[in-house]
Amino acid sequence: MTDVPIAAATHVSTGLAARRIVFAAAVLATFVGLMALAVAALSTGGVGGLDLALLALFAVTLPWTVVGFWNAVIGFLIMRLAADPVARVFPAAAQVNDNAPITSSVAILCCLRNEAPDLVLRNLAPLAEELARRGVADRFHIYLLSDTNDPAAVAVEERKFPEFVAAWRDRIGVTYRRRARNDGFKAGNIGDFCKRWGDRHDVAITLDADSVMPAAAVLLLVRLMQAEPALGIVQALVVGLPAAGAFSRIFQFGMRLGMRSYTLGSAWWQGDCGPYWGHNAVLRLRPFMAHCQLPKLPGEVDVLSHDQVEAVLMRRAGYEVRAL
Repeated sequence: MTDVPIAAATHVSTGLAARRIVFAAAVLATFVGLMALAVAALSTGGVGGLDLALLALFAVTLPWTVVGFWNAVIGFLIMRLAADPVARVFPAAAQVNDNAPITSSVAILCCLRNEAPDLVLRNLAPLAEELARRGVADRFHIYLLSDTNDPAAVAVEERKFPEFVAAWRDRIGVTYRRRARNDGFKAGNIGDFCKRWGDRHDVAITLDADSVMPAAAVLLLVRLMQAEPALGIVQALVVGLPAAGAFSRIFQFGMRLGMRSYTLGSAWWQGDCGPYWGHNAVLRLRPFMAHCQLPKLPGEVDVLSHDQVEAVLMRRAGYEVRAL
């Protein structure tokens, strides 16, 4: 894959600017209206210190709720009214050829720390199997990037992961690496990969230890990057795996019902300044290595919420960050 130079991200299209104005106006009007209702409700018997404290707390927490509401409403309208909702907010996604050959060198990064190796491998094995069945495994290399420091977990890893490497040697490349210290936490883990092996690959699929991605989703992300050189990061939609607990199941039910409309709505006004959640996404490695390595904060403190910062740095470098 050949990366083309991208101009600095300074231009916002007229259509996208209009969307952002409409969205901001809707959020502001809703915020003002709800604050007015709260004032009316709390001021019936006069406004005291407790009323002011409640209003202040309401004002602080309200914007997140209002933004989420309008994201979901806009996304719901797109789902109901657009012939192709995804293409409506991400036009390049509608132009991907499902049969396009995989010409990129792809790293699959599984970041883990003190995880159960059997569960990690249970999630990775079907992906490796399907890539091999489709005849594209030679374009992929799996990296098990461990920051494990629990002695018992290390012992299991050092037995299980080499077995996995050996079992797949003739079908797909697998590398297991464990860092003795997790400097920089997860961002440092991926940064270490970039220093060691990043220049061998064009794009990277980022996975957490509990991520499950089918080969079709992985290939779609790779083909998107091949088809559109302006893309720097594409974040796939994430939903939770079925859990055992009642509260978790209720949460996941709501997430599966609501995440698609919420994400479509946010993508409608965010456009090429979308999110990166640190996993279940694809990165274009050359600009990521050149522009997204995180500095230390004052006092030599590491950035913990690295993913959104990396998204901003990628966009500032002139590459699009999109949600699929």
